[in-house]
Amino acid sequence: MIKKIYRMSLITSIALFLFGLLLILNSQGFIKSISTLIGVVLLLIGIFPVIDYFRYRKEGVLAGISLISGIFSIVCGLMFLLNENMLMILIPVFIGVWMIINGINKIQLAFEIKDDGEKSWIITFIFSILIIVCGGYFIINPISGAEIVTQTLGLIICIYAILDIIDCIIIRIKLKKTIDEIKKVDSKIVGEQ
Repeated sequence: MIKKIYRMSLITSIALFLFGLLLILNSQGFIKSISTLIGVVLLLIGIFPVIDYFRYRKEGVLAGISLISGIFSIVCGLMFLLNENMLMILIPVFIGVWMIINGINKIQLAFEIKDDGEKSWIITFIFSILIIVCGGYFIINPISGAEIVTQTLGLIICIYAILDIIDCIIIRIKLKKTIDEIKKVDSKIVGEQ
């Protein structure tokens, strides 16, 4: 049982490492695949309400709402399918806007720290400016920003997977030592009887 768990954990970690490597080496292809998948899912989600509308349109307002939500979902799905770079643009823009808002909040915090007489306010202020600049970069150059985000995520996944593999090996070694010690104690007890 323990060997099975160890083997499964090791296989999962290796698969996770390979996935992280894929994100690092082919971030653009990965994002385009995800964009296509989102498009297909939205398209499928939208088709069913439209079909239901034509089957149950005599039911009034609810059928109309179903038609509107279905058409909206189909349009969004088509946008993702026809423009593979859409996700590559949306993710960094959202991250960029969030970073700029966060940076502005931190500038305000820096000035509050300055008003309290702290000299460390300048560090918070400088970091705030850097955050705003990075956010602006993501908004101005979203495709490059998406690649950076995806590659960073891939790197984090690879590091996690490597640490998990090392942890599996350490656990395996310690477990083997423990089993060997238990066998020694058992043989000692049997020898004394």
